[in-house]
Amino acid sequence: MSKAVKKSGVALVALEGARSATGSATSAPSAGAEVKRWGANRKKEVVLRLLRGEPIDALSRELGIETYRLECVFRRS
Repeated sequence: MSKAVKKSGVALVALEGARSATGSATSAPSAGAEVKRWGANRKKEVVLRLLRGEPIDALSRELGIETYRLECVFRRS
């Protein structure tokens, strides 16, 4: 269940499945990190881009989202 890691003479215990503190350096999202949740503003921007005539294939590749998911977002709006 727990792993002991020895670092500079002190044994640190890391529990399996334990959560890390928020705002830590390791949990900060990087520039290319995947977005897990879509807010209303982000969905709105995608729908507007589709209405302007941008190809859905190009948007799918750029955003890293499957085409069928983009179609669902477009249909719901």
